[in-house]
Amino acid sequence: MIRLATFLAAGDLRPRLGAVDGETLRDLSAAHGPDWDMRRALLLPVPALAAIIAQAPQRHPITACHILPPITNPGKIFCVGKNSKVHRAELVAQGMLKEDPQEPTGFVKLAETLVGEGARVARPEGITTFDYEPELAFIVTRRAFHVGREDARHYVGGITVLNDLTAREIQKQEVVSGTKFWVSKNMPGFCPVGPYVVPLAEVADPYDLWLTCDVNGERRLRVNTDEYIHRIEGIIAHFTRFMPFEVGDIIATGAPRGTAIGHANAAELYLKPGDTCVAGLEGLMQLTTHVVAPGES
Repeated sequence: MIRLATFLAAGDLRPRLGAVDGETLRDLSAAHGPDWDMRRALLLPVPALAAIIAQAPQRHPITACHILPPITNPGKIFCVGKNSKVHRAELVAQGMLKEDPQEPTGFVKLAETLVGEGARVARPEGITTFDYEPELAFIVTRRAFHVGREDARHYVGGITVLNDLTAREIQKQEVVSGTKFWVSKNMPGFCPVGPYVVPLAEVADPYDLWLTCDVNGERRLRVNTDEYIHRIEGIIAHFTRFMPFEVGDIIATGAPRGTAIGHANAAELYLKPGDTCVAGLEGLMQLTTHVVAPGES
């Protein structure tokens, strides 16, 4: 299976594109030119991409590379909200949700919140309800506007993991005030993404995958993506009625059940400085985030 990464090798100032090969990354940028990036690679059919990878002899040990977010400069990071019936119920029980939407809803995470694999993310000063939300995310590879459900998958090229980190007490304040999570989900480092992208054509069914989250080696959740209410076809068809998705946009498709807020002992489960949070798609990738105290990131 092809897994692509955007990375920096030692001394690099410009990101490279690599393909995972065992414990190394094959350097596609060194082999095919500095303009090779994730957007370009994901447009290729899998056989053509595999041939491009095979022609890249230079390799870097993954442990010696700095893995960046797969798309370092997306135009937007669009997040679908309330896309799990169980997670909706968890939010309602905590006063975090007042409505019961019958169609997809969304909000935006700012590009400056993006971080990659192994990032050190500070729990902000005064925040005690710092939650994890591992999500299945899609990378847009063609401009999508007025797209029908039947064509929607042609506009996305791959899948990755996005951990929608959230300050729950601020989110609750925003629910009360009627604003849409501008602050609670957009603090520095609150959008780990990656570490890899798997081309969509390599995935038999993106809605038969297991989202996982471990904190300090303890399994916190394992939820199948078949629990999503709205799938990528409906999401793209709904939102592109009036707004486009652009090449390189990231679409995160919602938090699963089982995040900290859904548990009676949530106070014990919220992320704290010193915690290591690993969000993943089982068998495909794991995205590690280190929680630190303010000033330590």
